[in-house]
Amino acid sequence: MSCLLLVLLSLLPATALIVDDDAALVSEFKIYYGKDKSVDQRRQAVLTLEGIDSAGAVMALTEALEDEDYLVRRATVNVLATMSDADGARWLIEEVLENRKRAKNKVLVAGVIEVLGGMGHDFARESLVEYLEDRDLGIRLGAIGGLGRLGSKAAVGPLTERVAEGEPAEVIAVLGALSKIDPGDEALPAVLLGLAHLQKSVRLAAVKATLELRLKGAVRVLITMIDNDVDPRVSEDAFEVLQTLTQRKFEDDSAIWMKWWDRSEKSFVMPDLAKLAEAKKRLAENGSAYAKGKSSFQGIETKSENIIFVIDVSKSMEESFGDPDRLARTGREYKSLQRLAIVKEELINTIQSLPESTAFNIVAYATEVELWKRKASKANVLNKNNASTWVGKLKPKGGDGAGFRARMGLSADSASEGQTNTHLALMTAFGEPVGDKKKSNAFVTSTKDPVDTIFFLTDGEPTVGMTVDMTEIREEVRRVNSYRGVQIHVIYVGAYGGKEFRKLAEENGGVFVSVGG
Repeated sequence: MSCLLLVLLSLLPATALIVDDDAALVSEFKIYYGKDKSVDQRRQAVLTLEGIDSAGAVMALTEALEDEDYLVRRATVNVLATMSDADGARWLIEEVLENRKRAKNKVLVAGVIEVLGGMGHDFARESLVEYLEDRDLGIRLGAIGGLGRLGSKAAVGPLTERVAEGEPAEVIAVLGALSKIDPGDEALPAVLLGLAHLQKSVRLAAVKATLELRLKGAVRVLITMIDNDVDPRVSEDAFEVLQTLTQRKFEDDSAIWMKWWDRSEKSFVMPDLAKLAEAKKRLAENGSAYAKGKSSFQGIETKSENIIFVIDVSKSMEESFGDPDRLARTGREYKSLQRLAIVKEELINTIQSLPESTAFNIVAYATEVELWKRKASKANVLNKNNASTWVGKLKPKGGDGAGFRARMGLSADSASEGQTNTHLALMTAFGEPVGDKKKSNAFVTSTKDPVDTIFFLTDGEPTVGMTVDMTEIREEVRRVNSYRGVQIHVIYVGAYGGKEFRKLAEENGGVFVSVGG
């Protein structure tokens, strides 16, 4: 016993030292953080407190939730949301949400709501539910997301009410939150309302939620949607979800599915999570079997009638494919082995094959972005011709030797022009403003429904922009897409790498294709 006591006592000074070090670091943060520091310095200061779970750290970081720079605010939310200190959570409720003066700051409130969801204390649920009725859409979306992260089944009722009353963006967010909570059949009323919604993006989100929640009660509705939904992309998603949930490979004909379901519904048991994950993986790799009437770009098929193509025209796209034998095995012949030249050929062929009912747009990006049209346009013969001509004129950005100068870190306008701004390209595809402080806030800036499918093509990691960290970019895409439901397919034409872009596709319901360098 005495030996054990000595061991325990020997640990106490080290523990006390850690606590003292944490408190000292929090104190140093308060001294260091301020407007006189650069954006990167403020952000790094915030990240330094990651892993310190104390009320003092929560209080100190709250100031950074009001930072004028968006990336600093996002970093602060991420750090705070990993903390679980109950006193810190109560302080946020009492000193921010219940403080009449501070509660007027919508950006601060939105950040606190998101943080409380991540901290995981059920006593915060009541406060989050109250904000479901806020006049500000961004705040309501924040409350929905916070309740989803909190994971409390007691929030299912209030969330379901928002499906009947809320704007489309709210309904999509609710369906995502319910998928995180996973309350079983309690989510069925909300999902059924979503499947019947007039807005296409909501129906797409409800189809996805049916899969994630494994709702047997929604299968019959999905079957009717195969042939009867007015939008082909919704029909396609319903078909793919049916294949995944039921492990059946019937063709996309509702009569065949309904005949089988009438016979099998009573005895059918939904697959467990492991089988479901395997089925989803097969579908992502091979596409949906027996589906008709699809368009294709770089081997990825879709029935979508609202598409945006996002094409990398950075300096490195002038390089040749490193494996011509691999290209030869595809059975296709190209006029040039240059990366961009091959992409242009494929894109022009895709454009020419689009049905007239399809609305589409094109974004070419390097350091900056360039749009073919200000908004998506119908794929009639004139727009197809105009788009094909526009694509045909695209060239890699940056002058001779720019790529070399950029890699060497030398100053050159042409080198700067030819870099890769992945964050700007993706946000442009979503219609989100970047760098506009008047329009950017903590949660939502645009709730339009202009696109449901993005084809994103790149040959490498980002090198310029608001952030070049792919983890941050993926997180930002997930945030924006949590109230959009856009499917993102990624075509990677780089010589190596691509893991982060595979995750980008998988996290947003898309397919990843590596063409190879």
